[in-house]
Amino acid sequence: MTDDIVVHPIGVEAFALIAALYARSFDDPWPEPSVRELMSTPGTWGLIAERGGQPVGFLLGRVIVDEGEILSVGVDPTARRAGVGRALVSACMQVAQSQEAATLFLEVGEDNPAAQELYRALGFKTVGMRREYYRRADGTLVDASIMKVKLQTP
Repeated sequence: MTDDIVVHPIGVEAFALIAALYARSFDDPWPEPSVRELMSTPGTWGLIAERGGQPVGFLLGRVIVDEGEILSVGVDPTARRAGVGRALVSACMQVAQSQEAATLFLEVGEDNPAAQELYRALGFKTVGMRREYYRRADGTLVDASIMKVKLQTP
């Protein structure tokens, strides 16, 4: 983790900040009402990454029974390849573990090799595929790899 990146939890009250980061991070962002609704779902939490006191990334996750899931993770394009994603996913793994999750899942676009590389470096393995799962802004459909990591048991 990079020393100048601080990750901290946020609640549903920060839905507008998450929506703004989402809009900067993706070409097809979720609207504020969708972010607020998702963050209000029981078991769901948010993390914000800051660098120099400025928000540069977010992660939304949840745990249901003993399985965790990364619902969405985004990093501002100006802060990519600087450890922000690694800091967020590492913090998410700790949160999921503290909530007694044994495994953590995510989906990642086949057109995002940098994210796939990061997840593999953190111990995730590909366990499946969702065909034409993501729709890009230009209408292109992209397959998603389903990835999973086993978490340390306390």
